Amino acid sequence: MSKSKQKLEKNIKPDTKIRLREKFTEMLELPKEIVLDMPKLTMLGNGDLIIENYKGIVEYDEDILRVNTTSGIIKVNGEDVYIKEITPESIMIYGNIFSLEFLK
Repeated sequence: MSKSKQKLEKNIKPDTKIRLREKFTEMLELPKEIVLDMPKLTMLGNGDLIIENYKGIVEYDEDILRVNTTSGIIKVNGEDVYIKEITPESIMIYGNIFSLEFLK
């Protein structure tokens, strides 16, 4: 990499890099969850929730489940909430889900 290119990249703010990456992804019509490593949530009714691209579990209780993602923490509030299946790529949550919160 040339010195001028390295100098240019150092001057670009991280927020600008993220926005450029998002615009590039939209231009090429690529899935954001794959290119930007963003979480993808799929919910059926109020009882089934699948979170893809998660980083880890922060809190696990029968009424609250907090999942860490690249975009922040997703808090699932409900009754008898439990993890049915967990893989390195996704987590399947079941129970009577009352609300979802996105925490930064």
